[in-house]
Amino acid sequence: MNHLIARAYLAAPAIGCLLAISLFSCHNPDERNVPVQDHVVSEHDYIQAFLAMDTLPTPKRLEQIRLMLKEFDSTEYAGNPYYNYLQGYILQLESKPDSALIYYRNMKPDSLSALFILKEYSILSSTTNEAIIADSELMATVLDMIANAEKNDNPFTYKLYDLLARFYYRNQNGEKAAAYTHLYYKNHPFKDQITVRQRYHALLFILAVRDTDTKAMRVHLDSCRKLALLINDSLTLMRTYEGESQLQVLTGHYAEAVYGYRRYFQYLKRKGLLDIVAFNNMAKIVLDNNEPDSAIHYFREAIRWAKENVPTADLLGVYGGLNETYWSMGDCQNAHIALDSVLQIYARNTEAIQATKIEQIHTRYETEKKDQAIASLQTTNALNEKIITQQRWIFAAAGLLLLIVLLFMYNLYRRRLLTEKNENLLLENKRMALEQKTRQMQLNPHFIYNAIANLQGLIGGGKKQEANAYLVSFSQLMRNVLELNRHEMISLEDEITSLKNYIELQQMRFANMFDYRIDVQDLDTEAIMIPPMLLQPFVENAIEHGFKNIGYKGQLQISFRMEAQQLYIGIGDNGVGIEEQVKTLSGKTSLSRIITQERLDILFNATHRKAWFETRPNAAWGGKGTEVNISIPVPAA
Repeated sequence: MNHLIARAYLAAPAIGCLLAISLFSCHNPDERNVPVQDHVVSEHDYIQAFLAMDTLPTPKRLEQIRLMLKEFDSTEYAGNPYYNYLQGYILQLESKPDSALIYYRNMKPDSLSALFILKEYSILSSTTNEAIIADSELMATVLDMIANAEKNDNPFTYKLYDLLARFYYRNQNGEKAAAYTHLYYKNHPFKDQITVRQRYHALLFILAVRDTDTKAMRVHLDSCRKLALLINDSLTLMRTYEGESQLQVLTGHYAEAVYGYRRYFQYLKRKGLLDIVAFNNMAKIVLDNNEPDSAIHYFREAIRWAKENVPTADLLGVYGGLNETYWSMGDCQNAHIALDSVLQIYARNTEAIQATKIEQIHTRYETEKKDQAIASLQTTNALNEKIITQQRWIFAAAGLLLLIVLLFMYNLYRRRLLTEKNENLLLENKRMALEQKTRQMQLNPHFIYNAIANLQGLIGGGKKQEANAYLVSFSQLMRNVLELNRHEMISLEDEITSLKNYIELQQMRFANMFDYRIDVQDLDTEAIMIPPMLLQPFVENAIEHGFKNIGYKGQLQISFRMEAQQLYIGIGDNGVGIEEQVKTLSGKTSLSRIITQERLDILFNATHRKAWFETRPNAAWGGKGTEVNISIPVPAA
């Protein structure tokens, strides 16, 4: 969807002459491509050519890259940054990112050169997984690169805007994703070219889908199709039918949605481009059109295709769709079989993450243990050598005796250091074990069971739209928990996003039971780092038990403020209050509070008290409800 036909590309005045004097010749549409020989190419020529390649369709882009590579002698120019970029770029277009990285990292441009930003962008775009959430460290890296590129007026800045827009979209921040998409288009050096305009409308269509803005979807989809016809790229054109099906689903025209997506699906099948997503989408669209038998067929085909082509594919969505379809047909037995597969896949994914974490801890422990053994052996050998020397020269002089005493004291000092090191290692092991225990209790299994039961109730009641929205929110929450728990510290922005997902899912579960509000004042939520899932136990307690059996609508208020490098967090509710909660939750509540305090002690309170929390009646509602106050230190930026 990102490219321009060669004729439109070569018609650009700023590019046609460049190619005529450097990398490949200008020509009329009916003339053949003839490379120009015996010429000198400057850095400016290469940069302009690299920029212009963005306006070519992929096949033409590969053709021109190969043509440019013929200008190099691989033995003479192996260290040339332009040669390495072209070699890496062609491998990336051929879906070989690992091989492409080797060439990108071999580029050695000056830090002030335009190629420096191109190199860093290429490495990031090759190493970042499109499915994961972009963490605060990665976002900070890209923002720093953008600041540097803007400062030096780098011509490749638009690529960084595009990359950051994708990261914000992954992180569910549609507003910033749209802002950086507009910056990408505004700063593109060839924004008037057809392929650039087509890609811009395609990106805006994706953002409109996220906001379910059907009017904007129609405008951008029509623009995409019109420009795709000009590009004459069959894949680009067929993707507009995929977009058409999305629009028809949102407007309730399911038969038209099935027609559009089936046309796109058959194209992918002919070209050998099918994947799990295509099968899953095809099944869900025919299910929306009340064709459950066809939906089951496509879900089963997805499972068969995965076994034959991608045995490691994640089939969580496929089995979830099967479960939903069987429930809609009243086939409880097969629905439970599919649901069991969903739970097994989720359990395997969770166990794989936990196993990886435990293996890392074990590897670190074994490394430390080996280092200690080596250090102890070295100390023992040194001591033995000293003893032999002392036995030989025991009668030599009083000065030698003094030396022996000094050596003995030195050995005692070394032993004390080793003892302290062992104690630190034990403390670290305790922290790791506590971290595992904490993360295992972070999302209440009882909540997961209730959430699935509620989903079954919605499906059984024929509320497909509510069930689909509930399942999407539940899946997003699961993914956030798994991704955020990989890090010891996350940004406040990520914590708030995860918290909102959890609360809104609870609101769907307990309809009209409570409202909530989150106040961050003017804090820079992306710069502030806190432990992951720190607030979830208190919020869960307020919803599950504070609002239980009350005769009025619950109110949940969460606030954040900074004072003297200390972050203060308040969680207040107007529920039944502390005393009633203690009567019903004495054991669980105590365990949750103990583990939370242990986390704060290990992370912040090693020397003196810097982090704390307290629970008391909520004064804002006249003593009704519960108020939790948490304080943690935040280092200066």
